[in-house]
Amino acid sequence: MIRLYLPFPLTKNNSIPLNEEQYHYLYHVMRLKPDDKLLCFNGVDGEWEASIDAQGKKKWYVIPQKQTRFQNVTPFCALCPALIKKDNFDLVLQKATELNVSDIYPLKLDRSVVATLNMKRAESILIEASEQCERLDLPRLHPVMNLKDFLKNLPKDVTLFYLSERENNVSQTISCQKPAFVVGPEGGFTPEELTILSQHKAYMIHFPETILRAETASIATISCWQFGQFIPNKK
Repeated sequence: MIRLYLPFPLTKNNSIPLNEEQYHYLYHVMRLKPDDKLLCFNGVDGEWEASIDAQGKKKWYVIPQKQTRFQNVTPFCALCPALIKKDNFDLVLQKATELNVSDIYPLKLDRSVVATLNMKRAESILIEASEQCERLDLPRLHPVMNLKDFLKNLPKDVTLFYLSERENNVSQTISCQKPAFVVGPEGGFTPEELTILSQHKAYMIHFPETILRAETASIATISCWQFGQFIPNKK
């Protein structure tokens, strides 16, 4: 069944208006009709089965009818990737959502080839990915920051890791409940950035067999963490 993210309260028989883009998607792309069913979620009220109510040309509403899943709480797991080229960063956003990352901290590092992020576009990618992978919430997308500002804003109870391309002196297995993974750009971290991370007592992790592209490194790191196959492992 089609799923739709709606940033409105979801309660039984509450009438929720669809915007023009949502109407186009449901009517022209998915070929839905009035009274057809779909699933909707808002990140707070769980998932609801709803029906489509047409009240005029291009004026469609969604009417929640019954809750199908209660809201869950996504465990904290933050991905902190350096900004990279648009299409590759889009892939990182999409896969981070599918892999149940709770927070995304885009970083502008010294060797980043991209300086800004289109936040509206990024949020739309997170919404679409959450709709497709059956998440009940969206990852929290934080503003773009440099490394120092990011470290100042990171919650104090988070355990920080950074992915090293070539270092072999990796951290031993660390058990933690709230991990955050910093992944550098294609050119890697500068010596100054490595010093800052070291001073913050971040733990080094490493894929020993190969050098990964930045987008691959982000996806591989989160995948290995979620499935308990990487240094460090969860409890």
